[in-house]
Amino acid sequence: MSIFKRDREPYFNSALKTANQPPTPVTSDPAKKTISSPATTTPAAKVPVVDSQPTGLPVNREAAAVIDKKSEIKGTLHSQGNVLIEGSFQGEIDAKETVWVEKGAQTKAQLHANDVIVSGSFDGEIACLHRLHIAATASISGEIKTPMLVVEEGATVNCRFKMTRSGGTKK
Repeated sequence: MSIFKRDREPYFNSALKTANQPPTPVTSDPAKKTISSPATTTPAAKVPVVDSQPTGLPVNREAAAVIDKKSEIKGTLHSQGNVLIEGSFQGEIDAKETVWVEKGAQTKAQLHANDVIVSGSFDGEIACLHRLHIAATASISGEIKTPMLVVEEGATVNCRFKMTRSGGTKK
């Protein structure tokens, strides 16, 4: 049974999108308010991502340890990359990159990561080195240590905050 690095149906192929598409430039003259078309662009490399965040932030399932919707895990997880929680997790996560707590996920944990994005339910401690993003669908309680905090309208937040310029502490 595969829990991590899931790449099989129905999750992966049904929600593929392409990333890294070049943006359309906008003219800087406020009187015109028109969008100009790009003159010549080089095709960008296409990377499969799942865009399941309400925030529109891409989640690349291939580059993340995935705890899927049907899984419930208790314990400690150390990752040199990203972690995506769609199911239930209780314990401690130490990730070098980003931890996503998806909408519908239940998490009671201590999270230590570079970035954390919460769209589901979270109770515990979050220590970020860079940024914590709390989506509108999130319900979060506990203690937060981060240098940068983004809270979308509609989120439920009941936390103690410690914000310093150097970021949270990493174990």
